[in-house]
Amino acid sequence: MSLTNYHLFVGRYDRGLMAPDANHFEIKLNTGTEFYRIAVNVRSQDGSMLMAYVDDNYQHELCARLLESFPQNGNFNINDTAKRKQFGLDFLRRNMVGDFNKLVVLPNNLPGLDNDLQDKLTLALDKSKADPNAQIFAFGEQWPSTSKADQYFHEIKDQGLHDIHMNQGNPTGSFDKDNGVFQDGGLLIYYPSLNRWSAILLAFQTQFNTLNPVTLHTDDQTGNRITSTAPGGGVVVDTPVDGEVVIVAALVNPKGNEAGKEKVILVNTTDEDISLNGWKLVDRNRHEFAIGKVTIGASSTAEITITAGSNFNLGNKGGTISLLNSQGIKTSGVQYTKQQAQAEGKLIRF
Repeated sequence: MSLTNYHLFVGRYDRGLMAPDANHFEIKLNTGTEFYRIAVNVRSQDGSMLMAYVDDNYQHELCARLLESFPQNGNFNINDTAKRKQFGLDFLRRNMVGDFNKLVVLPNNLPGLDNDLQDKLTLALDKSKADPNAQIFAFGEQWPSTSKADQYFHEIKDQGLHDIHMNQGNPTGSFDKDNGVFQDGGLLIYYPSLNRWSAILLAFQTQFNTLNPVTLHTDDQTGNRITSTAPGGGVVVDTPVDGEVVIVAALVNPKGNEAGKEKVILVNTTDEDISLNGWKLVDRNRHEFAIGKVTIGASSTAEITITAGSNFNLGNKGGTISLLNSQGIKTSGVQYTKQQAQAEGKLIRF
């Protein structure tokens, strides 16, 4: 299953507060025509801390497409498959975090400054409020509205958004029904005067295969965590991202006719040769390119040229590139922006 009412709310921060149970930080969001409550998890129900990725200069190919498609504040239903694939967050498939070890375990609230999730959220939201043109893009599940007053902001109606966290990789149990792809929750904040974005992306510790290193691999259809293993082979669930073979550069905008000229550069970080037979590259639209019978030498690079006519596409308006091993497990993932892709004939380095 998956979320059933995935939405994007775009608006202005009004005010916020910590819920009495201290498990959620509540945000009052003004979309221009309505006020909504955004319930952001800052602690798990079992009392464990969340893992957070906070970036005050967030650069991702999705950001430009959000501005083009949602120039005005409002409440947008992006629940159908096509819209999820176009606009939905996916920490894993959109390479939104890169190496999951960039996620930091943070408490909900502690004495002191800038050392917990309440501080991180308050700092980012107050900064957005100080800019009269800043916009908050909140992704999550819209709950059914009622005619009652909101539980925390009594001056507004009971309507809002929750599941503002990663919504895949939940283990079998109470929350595995929420697993899906291209439906993660999160907060992105845009500052037009600076043409800069901030990102706050959250996940529960229980959603990961391992925590040292932090790894996650989920099924491309269900979003369920891949946990099967087989002695002597099969799926290995603790393959780190990035793994032993990583993407280090790409030529996405060759000069002249681009057909058959796009390239992805891989590097083998080990001291042994690695066969790439059965490995694939995957683009933003989940189109695959089979690498073929290529062996990448120890501590060496391999230049993978994309065959003319392939559905795999390194678009010049931004995109993602993921590397899957022969078991279908992602071992490296990168993304590039429209701005990075503008220079013809130059490699983008990752």
